[in-house]
Amino acid sequence: MNHVSRSNVEWRGYTSPKGGFEAAGMDYARPMKARESGHPFEVIFLRIPPGQRPWPYHSHAAQWEFYYVMEGSGEMRLEDGPVAIEKGDAMMCPPDEAHQLHNTGEDDLVVQIIADNPPADYCNYPDSGKWAAAGKVFRMQETVYYDGEE
Repeated sequence: MNHVSRSNVEWRGYTSPKGGFEAAGMDYARPMKARESGHPFEVIFLRIPPGQRPWPYHSHAAQWEFYYVMEGSGEMRLEDGPVAIEKGDAMMCPPDEAHQLHNTGEDDLVVQIIADNPPADYCNYPDSGKWAAAGKVFRMQETVYYDGEE
């Protein structure tokens, strides 16, 4: 059994370079060495300040994400529009469903996220036309199938 005490997990805040995205996360899977031990999921607590979004609107090719609202209120942006969320709500985002949290309330929005962490995944960012895979962010460029192969 892997075990981690709350006293061994810290909130780690981040802000994007221009301040458009901000949050703090507490990652319970990292101190358990989840990736190294083959742990199939991660558990993160995310604290989003009022008015903020933690990351850009995106989808995963293979990853499932479960969200549980522990405190506050806000919305989950989806392709069909925003969905209001509040304490006690739960959401499941399957692969290929673009999503983004937004704290529209007056207090911090605190969400627990459990993701299945598939061995291979990539993200699509529909608003900017970007993709991300294996720690790299890029834009697709059309080419022919055999380009660079022979």
